[in-house]
Amino acid sequence: MWTPGPMFWVETGASLLGIWGVWDLGGGRRRGYISGVLSTSAYIVLCAIHGIYADAVINVWYTFMGFVGWFAWGQRKSENGGVPLRSMDAQGFWAGVGSGLLAWFLFWGLLRYFTDSTVVVWDATTSALAITAMLWMAAGYTWNWPLWLIINMLSVGLYIHKGMLPTAGQYTVFGFLALRGWWIWSRARLVRTEPRDEKSLLQQKVD
Repeated sequence: MWTPGPMFWVETGASLLGIWGVWDLGGGRRRGYISGVLSTSAYIVLCAIHGIYADAVINVWYTFMGFVGWFAWGQRKSENGGVPLRSMDAQGFWAGVGSGLLAWFLFWGLLRYFTDSTVVVWDATTSALAITAMLWMAAGYTWNWPLWLIINMLSVGLYIHKGMLPTAGQYTVFGFLALRGWWIWSRARLVRTEPRDEKSLLQQKVD
C-alpha cells in the first residue's frame, strides 16, 4: 500500500499555495504575489530533487519576479484598487519575446551539457516561456494569460512524466485559472499607458 511521504505533503501544500496565488492575481488582487512567492520558494527545492533543473531555476525567477510584481503593482495602483493594466506595445512585446528566446538557448545549453536532465527541450521550453509570461504579468499586459495557458498545458505532461502528480494537478487547475484571468483582464478597460499618465486600470474585481 502506497503511503505518501513528507515530500508529497510539501508538494501538495506548495501546489495549493500556487493555485491560491494565481486565483488572486487573475482577479486583480496584489496579495496573490505573497502566496505565489511561498509556493515558488518550495518548488525551487522540489524541482531540483526531481531533476527538473530549469524549472528549479525558473522558480527562482518566479520568486524574484513575485517581489518585483508586488512592488510594481503597488506603485502603479489604480484609482479603484484594481490591477493597473497596459495595452500591449512594441517595446513590451519584443522585450518579452527577446528575453524568452535568450532564456531558451541558455537553458538548453546548460541542461544539455551540464546536467543529467532527460527532458532538455521540454524543460527549457516551459521555463523560457515562463520568463516572458512573468515579465508581461508584472508589467500588466493581458497577453500573459494566453501564454500561461500554453505553459500550463506543456507542464502538465512534464510533471506527469516525472511522477509529480500533485504538481501536474496544480498545473491543470492553473490552465483553467489562466482562462479565468484572461477573461477578467480582457473585460477590463485597457488604456494605452503614456509616459506621463499611467492609468490603465482593471475596472472590477471578481471573487
